[in-house]
Amino acid sequence: MNSYVNIPIETKTFLELVDFLREVGSDRDPVETVSLAIAYWMDNASWKQDDLLPETIVPEETPSFLWKNKNFTLELPEGTQVRMQYKGVEHYAKVVGSDIIYEGENYTPSQLARKISGHPRNAWRDLFVKRPRESRWSLADDLRSQGLLSRDALNTLFKRGKPDDND
Repeated sequence: MNSYVNIPIETKTFLELVDFLREVGSDRDPVETVSLAIAYWMDNASWKQDDLLPETIVPEETPSFLWKNKNFTLELPEGTQVRMQYKGVEHYAKVVGSDIIYEGENYTPSQLARKISGHPRNAWRDLFVKRPRESRWSLADDLRSQGLLSRDALNTLFKRGKPDDND
């Protein structure tokens, strides 16, 4: 048997949810939708901290591995786990400081994929990562395609300021 708690929510917000569900043709229970929204928020809060948990942003001095690709940098904070499956075997590495460590040695993502497979691979498409406080593994290429930028990349953008409308 499920137990429940009552959470105050503004009547206006709840009615907007009911109207939205009706508009999109969903017969989903609005209360169930609120529970799903909370679960979704928790799944995303650890990797969207700037937006969802700005009060818990990791301090600047926390070491991270910065995985760079052209204009994109994926930040892998210390404690991030890296996984690759090859020929049915799961291989695990971990970010220690600003290094990716596998079997006691330091590797870049590309070197790691090559070490595990024995030949060149696209590490973005072969490596999965699970950063601290995340409950799920994510394919590195999916994180790259979602446009998640590192703190350094975001700082660079904000230091430049907004481009003019004429740019």
